[in-house]
Amino acid sequence: MYLAAGVIALLLALGLLWLIATVEDWSRDLTTNYAATSVSAKNPSLHPITSQRPSSDLADLVATAVKRLPGWELAGREVTADEITLRFVRTTRLLRFKDDITVHIRLASDNQQPAQYEIFAESQSRVGKGDFGQNPRNLAELMDTLRTLLR
Repeated sequence: MYLAAGVIALLLALGLLWLIATVEDWSRDLTTNYAATSVSAKNPSLHPITSQRPSSDLADLVATAVKRLPGWELAGREVTADEITLRFVRTTRLLRFKDDITVHIRLASDNQQPAQYEIFAESQSRVGKGDFGQNPRNLAELMDTLRTLLR
């Protein structure tokens, strides 16, 4: 009986330590289940990416980056005259929760020569009110992998 109580107490303590270690922004991470890249993001990993590569090459590069990320899979690709949109699903390892990630690749400005394309992304959890910071981590993981591939 005491052994079972000890194991339960240890598991609760480990869970609490995990929570403290993973939540970066307590005001956001417990109340929001959505994140997006932004030029004003505090974390540089969450800034959009600008490149002179053609948009189709950038879309292929995003798909290559996702293949390197565990639990990620391509869910769809839409191509219009102005934008390429890629949709991904990331499944968490332990509880199998799913997050939807959307990547937009579009022309940064019509007047720039050579043309510059921007990569923006957003991530949203399907379940829950707060994400414990998982959506920003999804985006940081993707954008950091893309930056590595663009070097």
